[in-house]
Amino acid sequence: MSPRAFGHLDRYIARQLVRIFVATLGGVVLLYLAVDFADRAHGFSGRAWGKAVLELYWNKAAVVAYQLAPAGLIIASALFATLLARRGELTALYALGVRPRRIAAPVGFVGLVFGIFMFFLGERVVVQADARAEEIQVKRFQRWGDWASYHSGTSWLRGQTEEPALPATGGGQRPEHGIARMYHLGAGHEGGWEPATILEIEPPFRLARRIDARRIEPAGPGRWRLLDAVETRYSLSSEPGGTIVERRAEVLIERFPETASDLALRSGRPRQLPLRAVREQAERRARLGQPVREWRLALWERIGQPVSIVPAALAGFGVILWRARRRRRLPLAGAVALGIGLSLALWAVSIVAHATSLAGGIPPSVAGALPAVVSACVASFCLWKS
Repeated sequence: MSPRAFGHLDRYIARQLVRIFVATLGGVVLLYLAVDFADRAHGFSGRAWGKAVLELYWNKAAVVAYQLAPAGLIIASALFATLLARRGELTALYALGVRPRRIAAPVGFVGLVFGIFMFFLGERVVVQADARAEEIQVKRFQRWGDWASYHSGTSWLRGQTEEPALPATGGGQRPEHGIARMYHLGAGHEGGWEPATILEIEPPFRLARRIDARRIEPAGPGRWRLLDAVETRYSLSSEPGGTIVERRAEVLIERFPETASDLALRSGRPRQLPLRAVREQAERRARLGQPVREWRLALWERIGQPVSIVPAALAGFGVILWRARRRRRLPLAGAVALGIGLSLALWAVSIVAHATSLAGGIPPSVAGALPAVVSACVASFCLWKS
C-alpha cells in the first residue's frame, strides 16, 4: 500500500530536495558570479567603484538565480535520487510496494511550489534587477553592449488611417483609401516627444504633407501642439515635380486622432518589463507597425520559464530512477554530470527554439513551450521505464 498523501514520506522527500536544491543553486550562482567578476575585473575602475560592483553583482545574482533555477533543480533532483539509491532507501521503498511515480510525486510538488515562487520573483524582483544591472554597467563602467538597440529613444510609428472625405459636390462616392499618417518621434520628455516628424501619405503612395517640429505634445482631446514647426505641403500640378509650399510657425495646433497613450512605447529590453507591460507593448507595437516578434517571444518565454521547472525536476529524478531500476548505480559526481548534461540539452533546445522563432520559423508560443514539452517527454519516458 502506498503511503498517504502529504505524509511522512512526502515531507521527508520535499525537505531533503529543498535543502539540496538551495545548496546546488547557491553554489552554481556563486561560481558564475566569481567567474564573471574575474573576467570583467580589469574594467572596474573609478571613484568608489567597489560599492557599484557590489550593487551590480547583487542584482546579477537575482537574475542568474532566476535563469539557472531549472538547471539547479535538475541537478538537485538527480543528486537526491542518487543518495536514495546509494543509502538503500530506494530499495526499501520498492520492497514496501511504493511505486517510482509515487516517489516522484513530492518532487513534482516541490517543482510546482518553486515554479510559482520563481514567477512572482521574476515579476517583482528580477525584471528590476536586470534593468538596474545593465544601467550600472552602461553609466558607471561604460559597457554599452547592445544597450542602444533597446534605448535608442526614437521610433517610427504608424498612425490611424483617416477616412477620406466626400467630394465637395456631394454627389460622388467616398474614395476607397484615406490618408495614412506616420510618426517619427524622438525621446519622450515631460509628456511629449522631442523632436518629431509627421508624414501624411495619400493613395496610392504619395507624400502629401510633412511636419518637422522641435517638440510635439498633447493639447487636449484630438489636438496636438507642435513647437517650432515647419509644415511642407506637396501637391500635384502641371509643373514638373508638382508644387511645394512651406510654412513655418512657432506654435502649430493640429488635429490627429491618435492619443498620447497610443504613441507611447516603452524603451528597454522585453525581459526587463513585467508580464502585463510586455503584453501591452506587444499589442501596441503591432498596432503601430513596429517589430513585435521579439516581444511576443519574450511573453511566452516568461510564461514557459516557471512552467518548465516541474517537468525539469521530474526529468532529473526520473533518469536516476531508471538507472537504479536497471541496477546501475551512479557515484555522486556522475549524478552531477548527468544533471548538467540534461540541463545543457534543455538549454540548447531553448536557444535553438528562440533563434528559430526570431527568424520566423516557428510561432513564439511554440518556442516558449518547447523546453517544458521536451522536459515532460524525458520525465514521462524515464518514469515509465522505471
